[in-house]
Amino acid sequence: MAINSDVAKSLTATAMLSAVSCANTAAATQGTGTDISAYEGVLTFLEDVGTITGTLAGKIITSASSNMSSPTDVGSFTARTTSNDNEVAVLQVNCSARQQYVAYVGTIVTGPALIGVTVIGAKKYV
Repeated sequence: MAINSDVAKSLTATAMLSAVSCANTAAATQGTGTDISAYEGVLTFLEDVGTITGTLAGKIITSASSNMSSPTDVGSFTARTTSNDNEVAVLQVNCSARQQYVAYVGTIVTGPALIGVTVIGAKKYV
């Protein structure tokens, strides 16, 4: 499906986790959630993984609180190892079914892993 220019102009991208070398799960986990209350439709999450030493299991969680207390899983990315590093994985979810905040959790068994996570969505039309 092609995106027309009006739709493309309405999309915004927000870095959830700036590209960084993460040695453990704490380093690969977003501390404060990204507020999605201004968005509608489908949100597209991009997990960009560079070189990885061990394994990475990334997922998106949602919460009513920006500190991500009492989170619920939204979806998971394909687990990464050295055999499928240097790839971008895509996860799409409908934002109307989510709570106000979303965050990324990257479980690293053996690090480091180069990771960057971005969310792309369309703001509500007023």
